[in-house]
Amino acid sequence: MLFAHWMVLLASLLPMLSAAVGKSVIAKTAGGYDNRQPRAQFDAAAENSVIKRLGWAQDNSWEALMMFAPAILLATHFGVDSSTLNALAGVFIIARLTYVWCYAKNLATARSLVWAVGLICVVWLYIASALA
Repeated sequence: MLFAHWMVLLASLLPMLSAAVGKSVIAKTAGGYDNRQPRAQFDAAAENSVIKRLGWAQDNSWEALMMFAPAILLATHFGVDSSTLNALAGVFIIARLTYVWCYAKNLATARSLVWAVGLICVVWLYIASALA
């Protein structure tokens, strides 16, 4: 199994990582975490709080996964060079981890830039698949 395939697993876990960190912040700052209503606690968080931003990062991570996973599968299927595939997958994951961190820290411009890096990796994977 290629490194890129492991990155699909990691990308699948990133939304849950964002949620877990958000839940940890809720547990420490919002009077305790309520497992019966976790989404309600995210929704009730103050606008632009770290809790709310981590919830938004989770949502965006699911959206990014929906583009990334098929791109990796297509690139694998069409025989894109494994070094290209692995490099793009690695850069995508680094960009996504940085994206979540930037979201939590409210670094909007940096967040947008690393989001663009991740998107470029995904588009590059699709183009590489088409040209393979």
